[in-house]
Amino acid sequence: MDITYNILDFETTGFSADYDRVIEVGVVKIKNYKIIDTFQEFVNPGMRITGAITSLTGITNNMVKDADRSSRVMPRLKSFVGDELIVAHNASFDSRFYKAEMSRVEIYPKNEFLCSLLLARRMYQDLDSHKLGVLCNYLGFTNKASHRALGDAEATHKVFNAICERIKISSGRNQVDYKYLTKLSKVPKKKVASWFRV
Repeated sequence: MDITYNILDFETTGFSADYDRVIEVGVVKIKNYKIIDTFQEFVNPGMRITGAITSLTGITNNMVKDADRSSRVMPRLKSFVGDELIVAHNASFDSRFYKAEMSRVEIYPKNEFLCSLLLARRMYQDLDSHKLGVLCNYLGFTNKASHRALGDAEATHKVFNAICERIKISSGRNQVDYKYLTKLSKVPKKKVASWFRV
């Protein structure tokens, strides 16, 4: 895409945006398919991080105890991303937390979200799983900081670039934009091949 956009990843205390909280945010800002800036902060969630989350992410209660609360981090995050497009792997998850955390500080963002997971499911239908780690292995990328926000955002950048290149080859297009990718992410998987021929 020939616009400036952001790839975002949250690490959280759990899976419910209503009850759980963000503990780390990582963003890479992209222009001309390259990273031009990054944003990473721990967030004190005001609640205990469970052993299961620490095992998954490596983030401990001690690591976030002196971090700012969401009320301070979210305005800085919003300043970084502005109203630009946000790409996330499993965007339904990250967008829910983004909107929930922003609304708690009375910020109501207008960012559109694009899901690289949905696009991967359509472009790599031979894979049994489309988790970020699986896609990195399949595409030959390394993610040195899996389940850490900035590391996953950087890995998503690589995967998303590969997806866009495959889409351009499949569709015969020189460029793909947000509108086109959003439509593709909603096409039934069985109809993707015929959709490209239209």
